Amino acid sequence: MKPTPPQLDRTAATPIAEQLAAHYRDAILAGRLRAGDRLPPIREVAEMAGVTKTTVQEAYRRLGERGLVEGTVGRGTTVLRLPADTPGGDAGSPLSSFASAALRQSTGMPGAPPLPAGQPLVANFAELSPSAERFPVADLRAAMDHVLCHRGGELLGYAGAVTGLPELRSLLARRSEPAASITSADDILITSGGQQALDLVLRTFCTPGDAVVVTAPSYHQMYGLLTAHGLRIAPVPYTATGIDVRALADTLKSPDIRLVYLMPSFHNPTGRTLDLATRRAVVEVIARTGVPILEDEYQHALRFRGEPLPSLRTLDPRGLTVTAMTFSKGLFPGLRTGWVQAGPALLRPMAAVKRFMDLETSALLQAALVEFVNRGAMDRYLEALRGELLIRHTALQRALADELPSGCSLSDPDGGFVAWLELPEPGQGDRLAELAAARGVRVVPGRVFDPQGKPSRGVRLSLTRADAPQIRAGAAVLLECIRDLVLGTSAATNRSFL
Repeated sequence: MKPTPPQLDRTAATPIAEQLAAHYRDAILAGRLRAGDRLPPIREVAEMAGVTKTTVQEAYRRLGERGLVEGTVGRGTTVLRLPADTPGGDAGSPLSSFASAALRQSTGMPGAPPLPAGQPLVANFAELSPSAERFPVADLRAAMDHVLCHRGGELLGYAGAVTGLPELRSLLARRSEPAASITSADDILITSGGQQALDLVLRTFCTPGDAVVVTAPSYHQMYGLLTAHGLRIAPVPYTATGIDVRALADTLKSPDIRLVYLMPSFHNPTGRTLDLATRRAVVEVIARTGVPILEDEYQHALRFRGEPLPSLRTLDPRGLTVTAMTFSKGLFPGLRTGWVQAGPALLRPMAAVKRFMDLETSALLQAALVEFVNRGAMDRYLEALRGELLIRHTALQRALADELPSGCSLSDPDGGFVAWLELPEPGQGDRLAELAAARGVRVVPGRVFDPQGKPSRGVRLSLTRADAPQIRAGAAVLLECIRDLVLGTSAATNRSFL
């Protein structure tokens, strides 16, 4: 059976491409389109709905990201078989609830709109992955060669250290800032990347059916991880003034809250940092309960101005705060090395969980990292990176902040890769992402970072892939788009998205 023609609301905040995608998604989940059926040709849908082919292409792309369809040259776009626990899926799937939820989250995760075919790239503000052009490959290779020559036989076997090599843990303890409250190597557990650190904390403290407090907006990959674990998301507003402490206190009254997940420094996606007064207020509210805190400091090494603030772990009198850190943003993701900071009483059960996940993190990479640091290579790299980030953020502020129409704002971080651009009305951030893509600038729409995927006022700007000239060029395009959205007529705005 063929689905009914799409009904589009051109006055709604939801982008037209998303409305089209939702129309065919509902048809697939309701069984009106089944596995093997083909969606109507792009040209046919464009004519029927009165939109451009580019808009339909984007709608079909979103369906593909969600694992619902697959496009093949010469064959069109075909509906795929759904997981068993998806409405309309096949019964008898061998997948666990964790795997099914993870599959749904990973295939359904939205991102930055793509550029139309033939549109040259002006600026890429989408990716939050360090640029490979800056990686100190020669320094890491020299460190790796050294440890292989002197300790190769030892490091290529099992090291028998589930908590991590003692030399790396000691090095991290020595180099930690006073604000981090690290007393010894016993406070550190090495993990296989920052994502495993987050997963370990969830596995240690939470059981399916529990609830975890997160800020809205927040790190979108965390939403998928929570859903895969069968955990409920309890959002608390995060605004230009920080966390809504009163809303946090009200949320904590729920008896099923088992963890609070926070990013106090260089928050993703806003880039903002909680000031000392807010940190103290947040910890004071949480400390009235027995709920642990997961403090995600994924960009801790990238402060380019100001002094480090006390960690939440330092301020927590209960000793129930766990801090997760990673080398992925400060150095390079390929190391897949992170760490957890907590008291030994919390790290012991976490280490036991990790043992049954991967036995241990690569001893070879840990040893090479120690040699890399001891040679001064990490300090040289970070100093240069922080200097470049200051240049890029300064270029963004000068090109954009003072030119924004009334009601718009741009965060001004003290470190990290990201800034948050916000418009006056819900949904305008999502529309800005599509309009900017049509003109060669990629940004991530704010709905990606909302736990319910609600229309957003903001977009995230990542400065990992854009240097100062590209930032200025991209900012000029964003200003044109913003003026069209905020100051232009509704008719002009609607035409931009058709």
